[in-house]
Amino acid sequence: MRPELSELLALIAGPGAKDMSAGTAPDEHDDAVAGALRAALAVVDAVGESAEERDRRFMGAAVRLACAGTGATYPNPCVGAVVVQAGRVVGAGHSAATGGPHAEVRALAMAGAAAQGATVYVTLEPCSHQGRTPPCTDALIAAGVAEVAYGVQDPARHAAGKGSGLLRAAGVVVREAVELTACASAHEHYLHHERSGRPFVTLKAATSLDGRIAAAGGDSKWITGEPARRVGHWLRARHHAIVIGADTLLRDDPRLDVRLVRGVDPIPVIVDSRLRTALVAPRPQLLRAGTIVLHTEHAPEDRRRSLLDAGVRPIAVAADAQGRVTIAAPRAERRDPADPRPSALDALGELAVRSLLVEGGGHLIASFVAAAAWDRWYWFQAPCLLGEGTPVLPGLSWPAVAQSPRLWIELRGRVGGDELMVLQPETAATPR
Repeated sequence: MRPELSELLALIAGPGAKDMSAGTAPDEHDDAVAGALRAALAVVDAVGESAEERDRRFMGAAVRLACAGTGATYPNPCVGAVVVQAGRVVGAGHSAATGGPHAEVRALAMAGAAAQGATVYVTLEPCSHQGRTPPCTDALIAAGVAEVAYGVQDPARHAAGKGSGLLRAAGVVVREAVELTACASAHEHYLHHERSGRPFVTLKAATSLDGRIAAAGGDSKWITGEPARRVGHWLRARHHAIVIGADTLLRDDPRLDVRLVRGVDPIPVIVDSRLRTALVAPRPQLLRAGTIVLHTEHAPEDRRRSLLDAGVRPIAVAADAQGRVTIAAPRAERRDPADPRPSALDALGELAVRSLLVEGGGHLIASFVAAAAWDRWYWFQAPCLLGEGTPVLPGLSWPAVAQSPRLWIELRGRVGGDELMVLQPETAATPR
């Protein structure tokens, strides 16, 4: 099972959030990181286990640390590391927020002198470049570790095998692709962006059993219960950015922050082809410094200037035949000579946005589905019927069942009184 799903199931099984007034949840489900750290430090060799089982045990602890911190380190990946000496974990850690120490450095600091001659398990290839912090390879060599076992090679151009080479040149034994599948899953947002140039896209929808996201009169609060909404906030905390359409902004004036669990708020993104939202008074709360608004060339310049004056970052992207924002273009058409502007996903990718949570409304979700521009879908269904309400995919149709896209149900289960399906495209292995 993917580490994310294990974390999700633990969240669902845990106690519900009670106190939302301070924007945070109670301590009993706030200590995912502390729990992962305690679990890592408790890992020891088991009598008679094979080398493969040993690797699985210790790297598993590093993976859990990486997942526990996901969302707090963007645009950097959240790496997990454990230091093993004489069959016991003597140091453990995950990456701090951008600019802070990396996982290996935190784990080595906890281990102290016990790192001498130890094996370090780390989910991603140790960095070898000087950024905001010194190279992790330097720290590992200076600590005198005997061996480094890592899960997945860093595909970034400044990395890509360089760390391994430096460690080997210093006499450190290096093992690659240890528990590769689990480590790659833990870093899927980062790896997807580095390899495709676009953010990893997760769709989220909460519907009635008959596929409606709102009643006929527009009411949508609340279709699902608080446990499902708590999972929705957990998704927000895991993603680098969150996107809604202009209609949703104008109708709901949402906050798009993280409240029912602890976590870092994602970057707000608004899709507004003609910058209609700039005309609203009073100004919606999301139109503030740090928010990105994607628009087309059809947006009037005075509206663009109004957003700039508010600290908003308007970005012109390509338009489709109907004048709407182009969500994604095929690889061969990423830069149309007739319109050199990037698609929405390419524009966000150029800003190093690693992952994107699509919260709606229905037209925006439909545009991602129509473009086959999504990687995972969290679909909540409440046991209610809304009849002629707003469909989850308005305006989207296929002429025949055989031509409709097929999805793979990765997980299905109950969240409080609602059902959750975690879906992937059946062609998930096909690069876009």
